[in-house]
Amino acid sequence: MKRIRQGWNTLRRSRRSGVSLIVALCAVAVLIGLSLSIVYSSSMLLSRANRKIGRERCYQLAQSFAQVLDSELQEYKTIKPELDTNFAPEGCFYREVNNILAEDTGLGIYDPDRSDETTACYNAGSTEDDYGRITILLRDVTDVQDPITGDTFAYDARDEGTEKAEQTTFNRHQVWVGVKAEKGADSYMYTTEYRRKDSFQPIYTWKGEDGVQFPVYWVNGRFCRSANGEDPVKPKDIGEGEDARKEHVEISYTYDINNPTYSRYEPIHKPAARTTGGAADE
Repeated sequence: MKRIRQGWNTLRRSRRSGVSLIVALCAVAVLIGLSLSIVYSSSMLLSRANRKIGRERCYQLAQSFAQVLDSELQEYKTIKPELDTNFAPEGCFYREVNNILAEDTGLGIYDPDRSDETTACYNAGSTEDDYGRITILLRDVTDVQDPITGDTFAYDARDEGTEKAEQTTFNRHQVWVGVKAEKGADSYMYTTEYRRKDSFQPIYTWKGEDGVQFPVYWVNGRFCRSANGEDPVKPKDIGEGEDARKEHVEISYTYDINNPTYSRYEPIHKPAARTTGGAADE
């Protein structure tokens, strides 16, 4: 009987030890699971932080490059040295944009179905370089153009009339400029749209009171029959004595659309839309 009691006591002690062991193992498993989850969460946060840093670098690069292009595009107003000493030199961004907008030799209006054919693309660098890869995309997104029309003014208002004629600008083109920066798997697209305002050489016509009409040129503050300033013309004297007066003359003008004088680029909206991702679309 004594041996039986000893056996039951030993069994009870063994059962308690087994339960304790199971509880201990479960506690260890829970702790290991919590530790792994913390490590995983930390790695995910670190990965996202690194990705965010990469995208931010692409953003800074694309924005900085776009600002350089913006300053150059707005610095110049003409390619003609006879009109402005600060004319756009060969190879500058201003001339490149003008080339893609050219009526006869440019890319034409952007067509999403023919994106490659209607988008000018320039790139430099590599995604593995320290400064990544830069791609410049240009598109002519012109929708509606202002009609080029002239006007008429009296000879006595010639100063104001000619100033208006020469300073009037027309919205003829709209260009989309995209700068895409790529570094590794990260990218950023910075886009800006510009409206190009063109002014053209006025073509003046002298309309005398007697119905006679002929072309004239505004040179050094006076109308002349010659473009070089020779043979100036003035209204004729009509009548004598108290009835004497000057002929009433109207000056009409149109524009030589094949002879633009100045082209100014003005941004339509800023800041530009932001696009991020592993491989930004064009």
